[in-house]
Amino acid sequence: MAPVDGDAAEKSPFRWIDAARYVVASVVAVLIIAVIVNAIKVVLRPESLFFSVSGGCVPMVRINQSSSQPMLVLQLGLRADNPAGRARMYYVGITGYLFDKNVSAASLHPSSDCIVSFRVKDKVVEQKKAVVSSVNIKANRRTMERSYFDLLYSGNGSTFFRDVTMRLDGTLITEVPSGFNASSRRTTYYCPQLLVGGDSSDDDAFKNRPDVVCST
Repeated sequence: MAPVDGDAAEKSPFRWIDAARYVVASVVAVLIIAVIVNAIKVVLRPESLFFSVSGGCVPMVRINQSSSQPMLVLQLGLRADNPAGRARMYYVGITGYLFDKNVSAASLHPSSDCIVSFRVKDKVVEQKKAVVSSVNIKANRRTMERSYFDLLYSGNGSTFFRDVTMRLDGTLITEVPSGFNASSRRTTYYCPQLLVGGDSSDDDAFKNRPDVVCST
C-alpha cells in the first residue's frame, strides 16, 4: 500500500538527520586523516645540518718535498651543528671544491671549474651536538689549478685570495630514534667570502675574522 502524505512528512526529518550524520562523520574522518598525515610529515620531515668555516679562512703551509714536486697543505677548520632534538644526522660521500670569486660555485662541472677539489671524511653528528674537524687539503701543480698554486707557493705565506667560495657536495641522512633512516638526499652547502692561502698567524687580514656560516 502506498504511504500517505503524513508518513512521508514524518520520515523526511529523519532522512535529513541521517544525511547530516554522514556529513559530520565524513568531515571528522577527513580531519583525522589530515592530523595523521601532518604528524607523519613532522616525524619524517628532512632536517639539516649547519656548517661553518672557522675564522672564515683556509690558511696554508708550504711543503718542500723536492724541487720537482712542491706541495701546499690548505688547513680547513669545519664545524657541523645538528640543531635537531630527536635525530642523529649523517653527511656522507663528501666532496669539497674551492672556487675563485669570478667563477660560479653552482657550476654544473665543479671538478673542472674549481681551483682545487678534495675529499672530506663522513660526518656523524648527534642530536643537539656539534662536531669540529680539521681538513688538510694537500695540493700540487697537478691537483690544483696551476696559476693559483704558483702564486700561493711562490708567495711564501704572504699571498692569499679573497672572496673564495667553498662548495660541499654530499648525501644528508636523518635518522629518527627508531634507527630508521627517514630521509636521504643530496645536499650542497656553499661557504662564501673565504680567505685562502697566507699564514693565519702572521697576517692581519686573518685576525678577528668571524666564522663563515654556510648555506644550502
